[in-house]
Amino acid sequence: MWIKLFLFFSLCFGLTPIDGVLAVVEKEVILKSDVLQQSYLLASQKNIDPYRSPVLFEELFDDVLQQMIDNLVLFDLAVKDTNVVVLDQEIEENLRLELERRVGLAGSVSGLEQMLGEPLSLIRSKLRVEIKKSMQTELYTSSLVQSVSPSVLDVRSFYESYKDSLPLLEKRFSFSVFEWPVFVGVLKKEKAFSFLRSLKDSVVLNVSSFHSLATTFSEDEGSAKNGGSLGYTLRGSLVPEYESVAYSLEKGEVSEPFLSPFGCHVVLLEDRVGEKIKSSHILKKLTNDEKDFVAASDSLFLFLKEQNVYNNVERFDSLCSHFNKKRAVFQGVFWNFPESGLPDFLSVISSLGLGFSDFFINENKIYVVRLFNVSLPEKQTLQNNYESIYNFTRSMLIEDKIVGLINKHKQKIYLEIFY
Repeated sequence: MWIKLFLFFSLCFGLTPIDGVLAVVEKEVILKSDVLQQSYLLASQKNIDPYRSPVLFEELFDDVLQQMIDNLVLFDLAVKDTNVVVLDQEIEENLRLELERRVGLAGSVSGLEQMLGEPLSLIRSKLRVEIKKSMQTELYTSSLVQSVSPSVLDVRSFYESYKDSLPLLEKRFSFSVFEWPVFVGVLKKEKAFSFLRSLKDSVVLNVSSFHSLATTFSEDEGSAKNGGSLGYTLRGSLVPEYESVAYSLEKGEVSEPFLSPFGCHVVLLEDRVGEKIKSSHILKKLTNDEKDFVAASDSLFLFLKEQNVYNNVERFDSLCSHFNKKRAVFQGVFWNFPESGLPDFLSVISSLGLGFSDFFINENKIYVVRLFNVSLPEKQTLQNNYESIYNFTRSMLIEDKIVGLINKHKQKIYLEIFY
């Protein structure tokens, strides 16, 4: 109890709490500072102000401590399972992503250091250990849940127990949607390519530096202020079109202009370290105008007419399922799709009658939709939502299995809580 009171007064009056051991699980120690760090981060995500809501923060602190204990119990089980192996490369990638997430929450690196009261090097070091443990634990639990497969009786039992607390199924739509690209005119592309070639020539002839040209002319706002630099990046972290060109260059070489989903680029390869490259680029975006959209609409109309889709809806659905699917953003046949899950640009479906919609535009695509069924809100049953109820049942069985393993293992290992 005294720890809780001390934490309360520390938070309210800005005192610096003395660190101490809150729990021991086998050889692993949970420090008060570690629990506080996780609690502050979680409080930030939940918009809980520790100073204004100390009781809520105390409850969150208790939950974090218990979760950390359970995680260490699971980790001990994972360590003893010789089938669980985590690769260093995977740890480093997850570390990078988690640091970026935390810096984003704090607003900056200095903000994160100030929030946690530690330099970035120490935060990184401690986080690497946490991530390795987390990944080992996740691999172990994944191996456990693979065998969990509810029977029909399990699903029925779950449904009978929880049917009155299951939320209503919201309004749902069954529809097929077809996507058609809007291409930038050839003259517009040629103009962009010609401009970028002239910039490359200026660099090659030492008339201008690549970075100064990128600062002046690149339309990638994020990198232009840094002279077009994207810094060091791992293979697979940039779009394929960019990497295909960048990785083919020699150090110091400038590419010919090329296209990516973002527009036209020229790239300077500055350095290469193993699978990492340091590159800079100049981007000229290609934007569609009214003529491009009119031309795309005309070509879509002719295509659908040739396919006779308005007299053969099965043909239309087949096109939605298979035509140019790899390049499509949102295309296919969707059954009982919840209204809340519709992308904003498909909100038009809510006001459609059954049948085909008119063409409509979203970004650089033209869409046409066939709505073939609308289901109004209703109570969940095994008949209308068996798959979701099955998944709920499986989640419950998985949780029961993991909690059971944790509680059973707690009886076999050294575990002490000083809180």
